Amino acid sequence: MSLTHSPAGAASAAPAPARVDLARTWLLRSPLAAGGETAADVLVLDLEDGLPAARKTEGRERARRAAETAPVWLRISAAGTRDGEADLALGRELGDRLAGVVLAMCAGPADVAHVAASLPSGVAIVAMIESAAALLSAPAIAAHPATRRLAFGTGDFRRDTGMAADRIALSWPRAQLVVASAAAGIAGPIDGPCGPIEHARDAAEHAATMGFTGTLALRDAAIAGAHAGFAPSAAEVAAARAVLAEVPDGPVDGSYAPTLARARDLVARAEALARL
Repeated sequence: MSLTHSPAGAASAAPAPARVDLARTWLLRSPLAAGGETAADVLVLDLEDGLPAARKTEGRERARRAAETAPVWLRISAAGTRDGEADLALGRELGDRLAGVVLAMCAGPADVAHVAASLPSGVAIVAMIESAAALLSAPAIAAHPATRRLAFGTGDFRRDTGMAADRIALSWPRAQLVVASAAAGIAGPIDGPCGPIEHARDAAEHAATMGFTGTLALRDAAIAGAHAGFAPSAAEVAAARAVLAEVPDGPVDGSYAPTLARARDLVARAEALARL
């Protein structure tokens, strides 16, 4: 079951905290686009890149109307900018009709603090890392109490750094976000959009091997592949259950406890994803 879907393009209900942490797919959709249901775990109305400059006010009004049906997730512009402040004003107006925000161009923990202080208490914040400077601040951003997850804005990050859309080139920044998230005790990060639809599953599988637990998406057609890529396979679940069922009757080596812990985590994640 999707966390967010409605004919108006809004959330079906404010997602429970655990579901924010588990969500695999975060579909970015312009408020100007026709509504409709989605299989994505989270539908995010994109007030940043999803709106041309001349239609920002119209887009916010459409997001406001969508929130009348059910709580919405918003992608908001960079903290401290004129558009960012207007997006925050909308968030305050929505109150408990705001399920959470995806903060574009997060530069550091001060941005998270500003957004958290500007919105109703407890609103979930997903901080997007989209520049070299933000990547270096990722541990502090992840550690901020208001940050629920990190997301990798691959397009702007590549523009800022000159890196190619190459898995080897992007493996270091991806690893940094995974480590920062783990050190802060938050859910694994959300990867950038997969690119061509036919690559969705392969991109998700690669991201999962890096330690990511979700991805941004730009089209509904990518959702099924992404969900399959982030789900533990039947063989992996069976092997993990076999590890948990085995009771050693003799000495074990130093790999036993970590192997057991990974097996527990894998089975728990598979069972939780099955309930989404």
